[in-house]
Amino acid sequence: MTFSIEKLVDLKRKKWQSKLQNTKKQVLGRCLTNFSRLLSFRKKQETNGKSPRCSKATLAVVVHPTASTTHDDFLRKKQERSGKSPSCSETTLAVELPDVLVEEILQRLPVKYLVRLKSISKGWKSLIESDHLAEKHLRLLEKKYGLKEIKITVERSTSKSICIKFFSRRSGMNAINSDSDDLLRVPGSCNGLVCVYELDSVYIYLLNPMTGVTRTLTPPRGTKLSVGFGIDVVTGTYKVMVLYGFDRVGTVVFDLDTNKWRQRYKTAGPMPLSCIPTPERNPVFVNGSLFWLLASDFSEILVMDLHTEKFRTLSQPNDMDDVDVSSGYIYMWSLEDRLCVSNVRQGLHSYVWVLVQDELSEKWERTRFNLLGHVFPPLSLNSAWFSQTLVSPYQLSSSTCIGSRQRQNSTSALFSRNGDTGAMDAPIELHISVSTPMMPL
Repeated sequence: MTFSIEKLVDLKRKKWQSKLQNTKKQVLGRCLTNFSRLLSFRKKQETNGKSPRCSKATLAVVVHPTASTTHDDFLRKKQERSGKSPSCSETTLAVELPDVLVEEILQRLPVKYLVRLKSISKGWKSLIESDHLAEKHLRLLEKKYGLKEIKITVERSTSKSICIKFFSRRSGMNAINSDSDDLLRVPGSCNGLVCVYELDSVYIYLLNPMTGVTRTLTPPRGTKLSVGFGIDVVTGTYKVMVLYGFDRVGTVVFDLDTNKWRQRYKTAGPMPLSCIPTPERNPVFVNGSLFWLLASDFSEILVMDLHTEKFRTLSQPNDMDDVDVSSGYIYMWSLEDRLCVSNVRQGLHSYVWVLVQDELSEKWERTRFNLLGHVFPPLSLNSAWFSQTLVSPYQLSSSTCIGSRQRQNSTSALFSRNGDTGAMDAPIELHISVSTPMMPL
């Protein structure tokens, strides 16, 4: 049997590509192991109140080796002759790695470690804060682990501050009867970004609790009826939508890519109460659209497509006609990126209506649902499900990406709020409140 030269070259290429992939995986595995050992060692030393010291086997991987390697070797040998144990900085072995390999390692680490690694150098800080790494880190989490969610609750700590608290997935059912703040609202969370606003304040805040980056938005003046937050699944742009006013209802949209508010709709006259979204329920973001329960009429659901920024209505499930929305028994939520509606009076083993959508049609399907095995609201109005990511409320394409407020710790933040204007200042204090331990990704 004879082979052409092209086939032989192709076989060799496939053979070497496979070997290169295996070598790459082995190198990444070893580097991640060394990172884990180093972080565990330093954490143990800090817990014991000792200054971190490295053993001979400790390896710290850096992007660029220091230029004074000869001087460092001289100091290390001098300390060994004097009988002193060399410190971590004096025995660190500098190994130069390609930027591509460093990025491959970083995108596989949990967010809480990446926030700590920003202090290594300006280069690492710039890389970890880049939109490019945040996007790759997010996609890898979705593909390998799925976006593991925990409950986040925003509460008023003092008259001039609000506090962020984390809870595990298992604590979701405990929130059914929880009391929520009368003024604080968390209309949603998307890819690690959380939207927060107060009914008595003009401002809307976008923040990433893991990285501590906060952004303040100032919408046009008017009484906020409802605020929605989500992502345009076509362009990948995050958007904030505000319904405001009572006599004439208006709609404005903030695009994080263009950094501008734009007026979308304004009614010609007064709106009936049945056509106004209820303030007692936060909107639900599902598959690129926002969904609202109407105030006193559950015959229809208000829908806004974040790509076209157009409204439409959706008919309710058939057996929900006799249930009053104002009673608080009707809930909408997102499960596996599908809209779900249920009557919570039926208990924990209830029927749930799921909206099934395709390119040509959409319909409701009823299914038996065991709530104990799933993440299920009702959440309080100041709570949302939150994923730990690096996504920033600022985008590199923006012309005004300045003034971001950051902190190095990555678990929870306490923000100062000006009592006169409602403006949120920089974090003033670290406040951690976790009901159950969070497992790292």
